[in-house]
This record gives sequence, structure tokens and C-alpha cells, in this order.
Amino acid sequence: MASCPVFIGGFRSGSTLLINYLGLHPQISAIYETKFFTDLLRLARLLLDENGRGRRELALISQWVGDSRFPAEKAVEFLIQRAVGDITFTQQVLDGRVPDGKASCERYALGANHILWEASEAMQAIGPFLEAVHSGIRPQLLLPILTSGIQKLFSLHASREGKCFWINKTPEIPRFQPELRQMLGRIRVVHLVRDGRDVVHSSVKLNWWSVEMGVQWWKVFIEDVRQQASQAPSDYLEVRYEKFVADHIGTLGRVLDFLEMEGDPAELVAAQEKHAPGSTSMDEAERRIGQWRSGMSASDRSIFKTIANDLLVSLGYAKDADW
Repeated sequence: MASCPVFIGGFRSGSTLLINYLGLHPQISAIYETKFFTDLLRLARLLLDENGRGRRELALISQWVGDSRFPAEKAVEFLIQRAVGDITFTQQVLDGRVPDGKASCERYALGANHILWEASEAMQAIGPFLEAVHSGIRPQLLLPILTSGIQKLFSLHASREGKCFWINKTPEIPRFQPELRQMLGRIRVVHLVRDGRDVVHSSVKLNWWSVEMGVQWWKVFIEDVRQQASQAPSDYLEVRYEKFVADHIGTLGRVLDFLEMEGDPAELVAAQEKHAPGSTSMDEAERRIGQWRSGMSASDRSIFKTIANDLLVSLGYAKDADW
């Protein structure tokens, strides 16, 4: 069995299907999604500013809000509000009061979100961290406080499933490997990668962001995750979406091997299909590959090429800019 915490991420790249498969394993408690946790990690990064990571994060936040002079003090409150808002929103999704934000074709055995704590319990867990931030405590003391709250929360979730080993899936969380290693020691990361044109096309259809912002984040995310993973390459697994949807069982077997977990991937795929009929269909998934060809305008393609064609080519999704 894997001897360290595991984090899975990737935008519109099959990470929810993968964590559903893993959550059907008798020993694995799947926890997803915890966007509030990524914002608290972002907040700690901003305040610690180790190796300039905080200043870079502030620049990225400034892009989000459209204010190139967005001060760090406002960024702190912005991130706290986002984190608290995500906890509230997730509770509303789980209660069926608001849509989950997934595409209509997506079906999962464990659901689009799988959280077994109440919003009040999450707020209680992160409360000491938020109080420490507001008190102006030395930034170096923040991560240990956050660690205590998150470990209690994740352990609570796992215990309610009668399992002792948890895996967290949140799309952006692999971008915070330095902070996660400071908090938890050794970690393992599974990073799902997909053709950026399909990622942007899919996420823009869901009204996540503009084409320009989607392309920028696709590039930033992949480059950051890969650079950070180079510090511990044996604890990093990259999974291509296109290979995953073509071979669910083979890909799942590869992930279980990486995690040092025993289990029959075919049984997990069968269990997913039983609970969510049609969700493991290769035909349906493969229809989503290359949808950018009919969905991206000439203007959208030009934006993508200007920002991220170099990465697209290096990943093997294009030979050049003639597409």
C-alpha cells in the first residue's frame, strides 16, 4: 500500500473519473473536490514568498481580478473569501441545491463531489489557520497550523467510509507540491494531461473563463507541476487523458502500480459501470477528443498559438503552428 499522501489533479482531463475508480477500491477513501484547500495553500505561498513563489502567485491573482496593482493585503482577504465560499458552495452542491458544474454527459459512481464532512466541520478545521493569518503570525508558522486542520478533516472523511487511506483530487492541487511536502513530508502526485485545445474548448463551454485565461492557465499549470515534480521524479506519474479513455483498465492498473496498491482494475471499472451506466464507454469518451476542431474559432486558435503553441508541440499534440 502507498505509504504517503496522494494528490491527483488536472483540468478537464479525466481526473474525476480516475478518482471515482480509485474510490471504489476497498482500501481507498476518495476526497474531492477541495478547492478551499488549494486557496489556503495559495494564501500560505503568498505570505511565505519562498524563492519568489509568493510574488508570482500575487501576479497570477492580479490577472484573475483584472487589477495589475492588486495589493497583497487584498489578495489575502480575496483568498479567504474564496475558500469560505467554496466550502459553502460544495455543501450546497452535495445538498442538491445548486448544479455541480459538470457537463451533462459526465456520470460518476461516487458523484461529481465526494465530501463526507459538513461545512461547519470544515470551517472548524480551518478556523485556527484563518485566525493565525489575521493575527499576523510569522508566515513560517502557518503551514503547521494548516496541516493539523487538514489532517483532522481528511481523517474524519476516511473514517466515515471505514477506510484508513485517503487520496485527494482537486484540479489545481499538484501546483502546490512544495507546500504539500512541507506539510506532509513525502507525497505522490498523479497529473492528468490533455490536449490544451480540448481543455480550453471544454472549460470555456462551461463558462469557467475566457479563451485567453484558459490557455494561460493550461500552460502555467502544466509547466509548474512538471517543474515542481522534477524535485521528486519517482513520486510523480503523468497520465495522458487520450490514453486513459482508450484503455481504462490498463491506465488504472498503471496508477495502482504507482501507488503500490493491490487490486483488480477490471473490477473497479465494472463497479463504476454498474453504478453509472455508460460512464466507462470508450466511444463516448473518444468523441470528446478533438472537439476543438469544430468548436474553436480562427480567433480562438490564434490566441492559443500565441500563448501556448510551444507547449502544445513539446507535448506532441501538434507538429507546428499549422493547425
